[in-house]
Amino acid sequence: MAEIKFSRLSWAKGFSLVELLIVVLIIAVLSAIAVPVYRNNVEKAKRSEVMVTMGYVKNFLQIYRGIEGHYPLAPTWENVVGSDWNDVPNGGLRGKYFLSKYYDYTSIDGEEYRIRCYWNNGIDANFWVDEAGRWSWDVPIEEW
Repeated sequence: MAEIKFSRLSWAKGFSLVELLIVVLIIAVLSAIAVPVYRNNVEKAKRSEVMVTMGYVKNFLQIYRGIEGHYPLAPTWENVVGSDWNDVPNGGLRGKYFLSKYYDYTSIDGEEYRIRCYWNNGIDANFWVDEAGRWSWDVPIEEW
């Protein structure tokens, strides 16, 4: 009678189900850790972009006040781009997360002002700064 030889290589050509489940579990755990960290970093990047851009607008306002003695009057919210008190070109405030059209300005008395940046009607992001340098984010639109 002929002897049948089984070689380990002839029948073990893959991973067992347990090994595959362990790999899937490790990937799931790493994803559960990485996703919140990534989202937090995106939020920080949005705030940084807004703070830099609003600082740019604040510089224009300070220059205007130095020349005219008051901030430009805007009783209602007006878009920063295209205003006669600055030289911001169309698209000049565009960043990765916010477009130029999302930056507005208001000053009722010429002594105080607010700059706001909102996206998706303030649902996804809203930021503002005033003449004293107070920053705020995630403030409901009604409180602006």
